[in-house]
Amino acid sequence: MTVSRFRPRGLIAGRRRRLPRAFKSTLILLCVAPCDRAAPASAQDNVQLGAATGLRLSEEPTLSIGVAAGREEYELFEVSGAARLSDGSIVVYESGAFRVQRFGPDGEHLWSRGKQGEGPGDFQRFAELLVSCASEQSIVIHDQYNRRITVFDGDGELRRAYAFDFQGAQPYDITCSPAGRFVVSGWGKEWPTETGPYHTTADMAFADSSVVTILREDLPGEDRLKTDGGSAPGIWGRKLMFAATGSGIWLGRGDDYEIEFLDWSGTTTGRIRWEGPDLAVTQQHIDAYREDLHDLYSSGMDWGHRVAGDGRDWRVRFEARWERDREALPSAFPAYNELLIAEDGTLWIQDYPRPGESAGWRGFDQTGEWVRSLALPAGARLLDIGADWALVHTRDDLDVERLAVHTLAEN
Repeated sequence: MTVSRFRPRGLIAGRRRRLPRAFKSTLILLCVAPCDRAAPASAQDNVQLGAATGLRLSEEPTLSIGVAAGREEYELFEVSGAARLSDGSIVVYESGAFRVQRFGPDGEHLWSRGKQGEGPGDFQRFAELLVSCASEQSIVIHDQYNRRITVFDGDGELRRAYAFDFQGAQPYDITCSPAGRFVVSGWGKEWPTETGPYHTTADMAFADSSVVTILREDLPGEDRLKTDGGSAPGIWGRKLMFAATGSGIWLGRGDDYEIEFLDWSGTTTGRIRWEGPDLAVTQQHIDAYREDLHDLYSSGMDWGHRVAGDGRDWRVRFEARWERDREALPSAFPAYNELLIAEDGTLWIQDYPRPGESAGWRGFDQTGEWVRSLALPAGARLLDIGADWALVHTRDDLDVERLAVHTLAEN
């Protein structure tokens, strides 16, 4: 691939000053529209008072997919992503089944494609549906282990399968703009020799066809934990997050309640700042984490996987895990956890979920104003959203997965 570089300006400068407590639940917008870069930031402040409109899911879904037992295509297995297309149909990728499926607006199964493998149309671990550029004409899957982009048309016919990498490896994270431009980040450049917490730096770029343009170099990346056996994401760790629009990228790491907007030259043209809950980790949070870990191991799980055998040694494994984890717990939570661009252009930002607490979503319109808030039931995961609907994933008490479209109602 051809690689070019911009000389970026307005680089993130680490942790920023917290807003005064008097500004709680307010928003500060800094030149989200193109602005005079010579003007001081304070001259661009626009403090917006008043609460955003609170939203909730309708009591009953307008569409539901997923069964405990029945036709195999309706038994969902590890849904990693799903999108609602403009005709109301649903396309979903299941990482456990290595398949992409499409269901009609009435929930009728239309087609399934894919299996585990290396051939065209096959998938490996950590493949993902690129929700933000899914359409009735083009369904795009990024297959990390096969280092490949796979494109199906709306009828499930394989149109393209081509190699895709960044800096000689699969991208660490990837998204796309509504027009199909890929935005990627690389793997962390650090590999510490000592065990314990550390954080990475990574480059970010966008790709048009075979041309890759570097937008930012050495961005603060993910908080990670070096162990004797390798490396894993840090507990309650911050990470590089981005969401692409037609005119640029929303970029943040959750260091504080702030996110910036980059145009396609890598220049910061706007920021949103808001006040949220105190980020400090309390003893109550630590106790809740330990209790969750205890329940996980006592149920027969270990590192997210079911353990074979009778599980009588679960307490030993739990204590070993807890001893390791408690030394790595940070003193502060990230400010937010996920970014999502809605069908109508709204930027949705998920508050970081703390142990024992539910995390809501904040919706900012295209001027940067906080206009909507969405509360989800415990265990519900937001996958796609529009102006008046939301697509969520849930698991019931029997671990049966379901996708549901709900209308959005005001509280």
